[in-house]
Amino acid sequence: MEQISRSEKKRRAKSFEQLTLELIKLRGAEISALPVDDFLKKDIRDTAALKAGARKRQIKYISKQLRAIDSAPLLTFLTERKGSRLQQTQAFHRLEHWRDEIISAAIQARQDAQQEEVPIDENWSVRLLDGLEEELPGLDRQAVNKAAIRYAVNRKPSHQREVFRLLKAAFDNRKYAQAP
Repeated sequence: MEQISRSEKKRRAKSFEQLTLELIKLRGAEISALPVDDFLKKDIRDTAALKAGARKRQIKYISKQLRAIDSAPLLTFLTERKGSRLQQTQAFHRLEHWRDEIISAAIQARQDAQQEEVPIDENWSVRLLDGLEEELPGLDRQAVNKAAIRYAVNRKPSHQREVFRLLKAAFDNRKYAQAP
């Protein structure tokens, strides 16, 4: 049996709470069409009218009930009803994570170069970019490198935003290239 850390359990519980919040925002007709048992539909409807503490407790209760069933049909249902907003948010967070990883590596490379008392190499690269080039074929690696190094040198937020903009542009190009 797979051992799950306490932190991972908390992250999973939090994701089910987010799912529950999305379900509570649905209209009555949409709740009726949910692929869950009737008692859960009733609980979801009733939760919308609750205030503060009672609402939090009910959300946690519904989340616990959802963890006991297969949530894939619910996620599919929400994606169809709500559009791809959930997927967009997830993709946005992935791009932010990649940006933070690249920036952290650039800062570390600059610190290493300062300790060795050598200038940082303009052709500096991070291993993460190798994997990203496969996932984001249109990624301008040199521009990402330059923006990351500029951020590491002077810490201007505009350079950090430039790294994100480049990642997002490559992501969008890939997304539109795959569209029929």
